[in-house]
Amino acid sequence: MMTENEEERRWLLNSPSHRIEVEVHHRQGRLSYDVRVDGVTMLEGSPVGIFTSVADFRDQLVYLREVRTEVNETYTMIAGKSHQAVDHCHELRLRLGRSHYAMDWVIRAYDDAVAYRYEIGGQGPIRIYAETSGFALATISGWKSWAQTVTANYEEFYPLRQGALAGAYNFPMLWHHPENAWMLLSEAAVYGNYCGSHVVADDSHPGLLRVVFAADQINPLQAQRPLETPWRVAMLGRTLSDIFSSTVIENLNPPTEWVDTDWIRPGRVYWSWWAGEPQDRLDVQKQYVDFAAAMGWEYFLCDAGWRLEWIAELIDYARTKKVGIILWVHHRDLLTDDSREEKLARWAKLGALGVKVDFFDSDCQDRIRIYDALAAETARHHLLLNYHGATKPSGERRRWPHLLTREGIYGAEYYRDHDGPTAEHNCTVPFTRNAVGPMDYTPVTYSKVHGQTTITHQLALPVIFESNLQHLSESLERWSDYGSSALECLKACPATWDQSELIDGYPGQWVAIARRRGDEWFIGVITAWEDSREISLPLHFLSEGTSYQARRYQDNEGGTQIVTDELALARSTAVDLTLAARGGAVVWLKPSP
Repeated sequence: MMTENEEERRWLLNSPSHRIEVEVHHRQGRLSYDVRVDGVTMLEGSPVGIFTSVADFRDQLVYLREVRTEVNETYTMIAGKSHQAVDHCHELRLRLGRSHYAMDWVIRAYDDAVAYRYEIGGQGPIRIYAETSGFALATISGWKSWAQTVTANYEEFYPLRQGALAGAYNFPMLWHHPENAWMLLSEAAVYGNYCGSHVVADDSHPGLLRVVFAADQINPLQAQRPLETPWRVAMLGRTLSDIFSSTVIENLNPPTEWVDTDWIRPGRVYWSWWAGEPQDRLDVQKQYVDFAAAMGWEYFLCDAGWRLEWIAELIDYARTKKVGIILWVHHRDLLTDDSREEKLARWAKLGALGVKVDFFDSDCQDRIRIYDALAAETARHHLLLNYHGATKPSGERRRWPHLLTREGIYGAEYYRDHDGPTAEHNCTVPFTRNAVGPMDYTPVTYSKVHGQTTITHQLALPVIFESNLQHLSESLERWSDYGSSALECLKACPATWDQSELIDGYPGQWVAIARRRGDEWFIGVITAWEDSREISLPLHFLSEGTSYQARRYQDNEGGTQIVTDELALARSTAVDLTLAARGGAVVWLKPSP
């Protein structure tokens, strides 16, 4: 619907189920939008605009035409929240003129999100100076948020904040509306024609979060027309499950350009760096390969310090154990076309199966272009890819399915030399950082958690945290602390899933997640509660009419040992759990014979 007079034009755009409604306004040459989810107004008067060398599309915009379309497709993911993803939305494209040039502003309404971007046609170079894009909260009072202050490597906490914010914050950031609705703000499809962005709270307009370019993006962005900018995204819902389950970040990316993807195999990865082992000793690396083989884990990571003179021997040795080798490298050693070709080709020829590229520590356009070049070159050499010291994901794994994980998280490596992640942090990131893509947190580190969590809390993290190269970090001599039954669980727990379900939880307090691979389910539960509690979880996600044999893993009273028992479960039943303070639990379910 559109109404118009001399002062204003207005458009309404509904999501396919009408859960989400977008209202777009064109007033006095400027564009803005409102967003409602199930009748609750989340965003109101949010500004739109982009300033380029072609034209300043922030004001004096003249309406030219509109086009409406529906997107509805299903695609498969090699690795993701679930094996299949649905991309279904209604799209409104508004063409707006300024001087002799035109811009298309494209906005999409999904049942769990709203996203928009700018498109500028023609040919030739274009510079982008700024956007006036923003997210304007519909009310100032009553909001809660979990937001990370801007840091280049995204390795910080997401503390709970009350009311309007001040300062600068990284994407993603989670918001809870006082009328019990949820919103996660982020961006999608960030490639080398642009830079990464974050938000700054506008002091002069409380509740307005303005999108700004990377802090170290000193010069204007340089691109070629036709230009498509990254998407500005608000994931929305009345429950946290709407945020947890959304695949909109991947939906907004192009499909993969590669036909041959059989070589892309997610898996568990063991490494020795976290344990403090010397990385330059071949004998030590072989010991860790032996343990990975005994556990059935697919990969071993040679971290910073590995030696070229013995890496071929280790690769060959690991191959006999059916373990693939992944190699660490600093991104500065892969900055040029020649260096990437020389090193990646050599390592692939030696038999390495992937690379972990580290210390990007920037969202600037030049660095994003390095990400793109690495994704293309590693795919060409059939090398799996893991970014560290990295920006957050923006759905690139749909285009580059061998990009199986990345850091951009305050993870377990910080236990080695610091206090490290708290239980509260672990209970927050499933709804913030991990909600927008895979997260190389490097879990299972009970021997150095400094009392922050229990042992079963650590056992649950490979289920709670999605990472399609799931690095497991405990030192060789400490695995016995977990017990043989728990090691059997870690042997069986996969690194990628066919289905994922949020059972229940609340940011910073607790979370219960169920994930399925084939016909087996794993339930992970972690808490940040300072007392022990008993809970009962429904099992509505199980197949109707199927009986399951389950093994339950729980903490002992002090949270220092894992205790196990067996029980029979079905969709119509529930599973009862006793959770220690800052504890956890795992339930491993297999169909009864």
